[in-house]
Amino acid sequence: MQSRPIIARRALDYAVRGFSFIFALVGIVFLVWILWDVASRGLSAMDWNFFTKRTAPHMIEDAGMANAIIGTFYITLFATIIGVPIGMLGGIFLSEFGRQHPVSTVARFFANILMGTPSILIGVFVYTLLVVPFGGFSGFAGGIALAIIMLPVVARTSEDMLMLVPNELRDCDNFPICAVAV
Repeated sequence: MQSRPIIARRALDYAVRGFSFIFALVGIVFLVWILWDVASRGLSAMDWNFFTKRTAPHMIEDAGMANAIIGTFYITLFATIIGVPIGMLGGIFLSEFGRQHPVSTVARFFANILMGTPSILIGVFVYTLLVVPFGGFSGFAGGIALAIIMLPVVARTSEDMLMLVPNELRDCDNFPICAVAV
């Protein structure tokens, strides 16, 4: 294989760098333009009523986002109450008790698969299991969907963090404080 002369390689390098710089600059200009437009039109609507009043139909002036903010808080709280303890228990099992157990291998595999699942598929799954049979949308269904999304992330993260603890620290015989706690 024959290499190109250094002048041709440098010219191509400068051309690619120049095009990259120009297109990045164009993207940044459009981004700044969009942010300026949103800020200039939206900041006038940001007042105390925006955060305290309920959402209203489109053309009503005196409307707010209070129910959306409170609903997001409740859905996140519900998903955290469900997803974090189960994920932590799964991570503890995977790191402490099931290092080479066949069940832990399957659990790790499905956790990795679930981490890569698009959230829209989890939403469709929860929609078919909870929304359609009960006849309407609910915060419960949203919390379950968010908990399913959180569960593998919490499990794998807690497993990885517990695997970083050295075996010397896991052994209670070396520490007098463990003898008191046990």
